[in-house]
Amino acid sequence: MKSWHEIHEAKGLKPGEMTHGKASGEDILVLNQGGELHAFINRCGHMNAPLDLGTFKSGVVKCAQHNAVFDARTGEVRGQPQLSMPGMDKLPPEFMEAMARMAPIFARTECRPLTPLPLETSNGTIRVFV
Repeated sequence: MKSWHEIHEAKGLKPGEMTHGKASGEDILVLNQGGELHAFINRCGHMNAPLDLGTFKSGVVKCAQHNAVFDARTGEVRGQPQLSMPGMDKLPPEFMEAMARMAPIFARTECRPLTPLPLETSNGTIRVFV
């Protein structure tokens, strides 16, 4: 059953910062975008990586795993995942061959938008509804 849960880690979150905390068994990402707080389940819409390990700047969250980019207010996809990264040319040929075999799977793996969670603040307390 859904209910309101306090995210203690989000207390004092400054504009441009993000954090995460547990609520009802879920890992919750909280962002402060220009003084407005936003909350999402802390999982990338591409391959489920934790978003708090990525970056948050210029109004977007970028996943650390494959660089998928999401709007910090709405959760909409703003940039598709990138499977090539600097230094890949130095990887062993066997690894690159395995990656090539997985290409059809990656090509059909969707990157879905993040679902915003209801959030409320009161007397410095930040709560999400999950």
